[in-house]
Amino acid sequence: LRWRRASAVATEALRQTPSALAAFEGALLDALCRRSRLSLWDFFGGADPELVSDITIPTGSPEHARDSAERAVRAGFTTLKVKVGGSSAALHDHQRLSAILAAAPNAKLVLDANASLRAAEALALLEGLGQHKKQVVLFEQPTGKLDLDGLRQVREQGGVPVAADESACSAADVSRLIAARAVDAINVKTMKCGLVEAMNMIAVARGAGLELMIGGMVESKLSMTVSACLAAGSGGFSFVDLDTPWFMKDAPLEGGWLEQGPTLRLDEIRSGHGVTCRLRD
Repeated sequence: LRWRRASAVATEALRQTPSALAAFEGALLDALCRRSRLSLWDFFGGADPELVSDITIPTGSPEHARDSAERAVRAGFTTLKVKVGGSSAALHDHQRLSAILAAAPNAKLVLDANASLRAAEALALLEGLGQHKKQVVLFEQPTGKLDLDGLRQVREQGGVPVAADESACSAADVSRLIAARAVDAINVKTMKCGLVEAMNMIAVARGAGLELMIGGMVESKLSMTVSACLAAGSGGFSFVDLDTPWFMKDAPLEGGWLEQGPTLRLDEIRSGHGVTCRLRD
């Protein structure tokens, strides 16, 4: 029951390895909830029974982007996340986005530059979309991790909401972003900071009226279900990016969320995060 004390000890020991801290805290709270016959979704508040995730269009050629977008639409996805940016990527980004929009003309877009652009490049990318810019519901980390002025410039001049990812790894980071008026939303990832600090980030962001996004690294369904329980249990997450388990083949995991296309239901979990490992012969 003294899980915050245990977390404080683990945080000190694992400060340089936040993914290990997230794994420890996830296992600790899962054990507590299983012992109490309580789901992790209930533990975090049971606010929303389900989440609706986007799906990422992987990097590659415009043709590959078009085919991926077509498959995503057939599977019921309405929000597509597109990686953009990088060295000399402007023309390639434009070609890929054009192919995606041709295949999914009604899709909402989340652009993710992974801190790879300057503010002027990010703004030029948005302007290059023309009338389709209105389909961009979020621009995630367009500029560098420490470039809060660049984030604010894109936010003020780009005409689309801007989210921090690499710039938001702690509650203190969120406070700095709020003071700089740099973003509209925060992408919360447990692998950046652990579960307890993610809870702190949510509280600080919510108190300032920022929107919330739940995301992740390249994680299995076990880890992503923990994040889903955090987001759906806490409630109020406008953006959901929990798609990496769909890109993993033959993962030996069962249980966790129930999915139907992009919809993830958490209210059927009966104990802990509900994920079990399937033993191989």
